[in-house]
Order: sequence, then structure tokens, then C-alpha cells
Amino acid sequence: MSLIKNPLIIALDVDTVEEAVALVDRLAPYAGAFKVGMQLYNSAGPEAVHRIREKGAPVFVDLKLHDIPNTVAGAVRVLTRHGASILNVHAAGGRIMMQEAVTGCAG
Repeated sequence: MSLIKNPLIIALDVDTVEEAVALVDRLAPYAGAFKVGMQLYNSAGPEAVHRIREKGAPVFVDLKLHDIPNTVAGAVRVLTRHGASILNVHAAGGRIMMQEAVTGCAG
């Protein structure tokens, strides 16, 4: 079963949580999920994910994780605890890093 019923993911490439929430309120009927990328995450941090999840929308956290395996596993663990439904890792990090990312989802 898919977490996302509609394949349309809307990028929230804005500077503030308030701007993001306004977009979510306006566009939720049309979206399957909302993307929190580096711009919003670096501005508002996990609060952005929490506020969007409060609206009942799935969140794609697009931070392009690429680091040593243990660090990526920890980041995935924290991001999923914050409510990320989808996130991404760079395959260039290698098989072990990607496996650790999967392990982080379970933690």
C-alpha cells in the first residue's frame, strides 16, 4: 500500500513555515504530498515538517542525504520520527550507506 495516493508532490520552496502552511492550505486538495527542501528546512528545521504533517499531508524531505553510513542512518531515523513520509539519499554514497538508511527507517 502506498503512502501517497496522488503522485503530485508540490515543492514548498519558500523561506518560512507561514508561507509553506499557506501553500499547503491552498493546494492540499490537489497534492499527494509536499516537499520540504533545503531552503525551507534550513530556515525552519523540523518545525516545517511538523506543521505540514499537522495538516494531514505527507511530507517529502528532500535533503539529498550523502555521508558516512552511520550518519545517514541517524539522519533518516530522526527525519522519519519528525514525520517524513519520503526522503532521499544519494546512491553515490554506496550500498552500505543505502542499507544503513533503510536500517534508520526502522529505528
